[in-house]
Amino acid sequence: MEMTKEELQLKVDELTQSLDTFNKNTEMLKQDLKDAEHKLSVVNRPKITKKFLDELSDAIEEAVGNIDFTDTNAYDFDFEIDYDNRIALSNIEYNGAHEIGDDIFCRVEDLFNVIPDEDEN
Repeated sequence: MEMTKEELQLKVDELTQSLDTFNKNTEMLKQDLKDAEHKLSVVNRPKITKKFLDELSDAIEEAVGNIDFTDTNAYDFDFEIDYDNRIALSNIEYNGAHEIGDDIFCRVEDLFNVIPDEDEN
């Protein structure tokens, strides 16, 4: 039995509506999954107070603030002769990143009571 044009159009409309509903549900499920994954990633993080976070920020700021960026020994320079025969700085590289990281780590570590790992006993 063949369907009439009106019946086919009704079928197409119903399928289109079903597909739209399915797509909306899929998007809602994707967002729910994203939210659940975020909550899962946060659930086991250590908890700290806002006051301690401010102390942590101050320690990092102090560590970075005490770095002597004017120390020319912490840089590698490459020079070149420019087109008009002037000496130009073609490259500069800062070599103190490791020291910055160490200084920040030490100041942050001082904010904690570090205990041995269980497997170190």
